[in-house]
Amino acid sequence: MKKAIIFILIVALILLAVPSVMFAAKPTTNLAGAQKVAWNLSGDVMPSPPWGLSDIPGSDTASKLIVNQPNGNTEVAITGAMNGLDPNTEYTVYLSNAWSTSEKWNITGDWELRFVLGGNYDHDMTVTFQNMQTGVFSGTGHNSSTWDILGTSKVVGDTIYLDLKYTGSSYTVNAVGTINAADGAIINGTWSSNIGQSGTWSSITGAAIKKTVGNGYPGLFYTQKTFTFTTDEYGAGSWHLNLRDEDFPKSGTYNLSVWINKGGTILISDNFQVVAE
Repeated sequence: MKKAIIFILIVALILLAVPSVMFAAKPTTNLAGAQKVAWNLSGDVMPSPPWGLSDIPGSDTASKLIVNQPNGNTEVAITGAMNGLDPNTEYTVYLSNAWSTSEKWNITGDWELRFVLGGNYDHDMTVTFQNMQTGVFSGTGHNSSTWDILGTSKVVGDTIYLDLKYTGSSYTVNAVGTINAADGAIINGTWSSNIGQSGTWSSITGAAIKKTVGNGYPGLFYTQKTFTFTTDEYGAGSWHLNLRDEDFPKSGTYNLSVWINKGGTILISDNFQVVAE
């Protein structure tokens, strides 16, 4: 019994002599904790084209983006676990400012337009393409003759600028109209031709549709530079980036995003916040 007591005392003395490991609670201001940020195919969140031309379907859900704000000098650790990309291929990572969106009118589709010059002259128009970033659209139309929509035609806000040229003729028309902001179904405006004619015009059938589209690339964040990673034979790869105090111009909350390029943009992350203290 005495030997057992002596042994316990010796063990206790040894434990007291060894520095203990402190499992202290993290401060309430601690920002640590991994956040999983979603990827998007570029054509799903930005105007297509120019985005979407090189997208790889499935790479957005197969890849992961982890953002972690640990304690210490590292303000944020960003890790990309990429999958579903082209094998043995170099990709470029852009740490960027947050991207924004706007609601814009899409006028692609079939329209019947009425131009007034003494009487009514009805035209059929088909808009086959519209760049949702610039608003420029193209297509064809006809009444008694066929005509093409010129490259200067575009939608800016609620305003349509429609410039057309008749096939095999020098006759051109420049029309400006306003889309009814309530439902997009009515356009009213004025027109003039290159031979001095002018009048009013309106839509009879057709409808513009409001779409939420990205406003384009927001630029690299602060002083950050691009860097690359290369996928393996299975189209997988990874990269890691630490941002420290000196990588931020001042303390505060920053909204960031990550863009992955190969020639053109392929993946765009959701926006995420980083708090610099």
